[in-house]
Amino acid sequence: MKHFKVIAAMSLNRVIGADGKIPWHLPEDFKWFKKMTMGNIVVMGRKTFEGLGKPLPNRKNLILTHHPQRLIKGHPEIFGQYHEWRGGLKVGGILKKPYQFEFYFTKDAKGKQTEILIFNSLEKLNPDDFNTDMLVCGGAEIYAQVLPRCSDLYLTLVKREIQNGDAFFPSFEDKFVLVQEVRDTPEFKILHYRHKSLLK
Repeated sequence: MKHFKVIAAMSLNRVIGADGKIPWHLPEDFKWFKKMTMGNIVVMGRKTFEGLGKPLPNRKNLILTHHPQRLIKGHPEIFGQYHEWRGGLKVGGILKKPYQFEFYFTKDAKGKQTEILIFNSLEKLNPDDFNTDMLVCGGAEIYAQVLPRCSDLYLTLVKREIQNGDAFFPSFEDKFVLVQEVRDTPEFKILHYRHKSLLK
């Protein structure tokens, strides 16, 4: 049985975001995030996706939102010319899948496509339905929902306090155990936790 994995970064006072943005710039941590997610599925909420501004390349982007049509219509530069479904076998077949919408975003010189799936509920997501890891990367509400269902947490602890934060990482310490300190630098450390229920 496969599980979700969470990849996140928080400050010493648990801040993960401020005004829709990441309140630090750590290129080495970004390289770690890229290495961990490349070729896999990245799961995120609508606000996290909009904060990125575009899909992450070479990864399957899975967006969770209660209002899929609003997201699609609000970003024609990403989703192209979308028309509300009025019927038809082709679109009807897509809607019978566990995800509501599937798009391919093309935005590079070679015409390479990035796949985007849109779900309206975390409950419809089953990691066993996919053949790669599913790494949840934000935001706070999505983290809170998925942590009880995830096996591993890869947490970057940024060694500073952020005073203007408005998004915070939820409590997890009572359900997870630290199994590895992946890296320790002057600015941050990367910690690997595992859910207690999966430890022998």
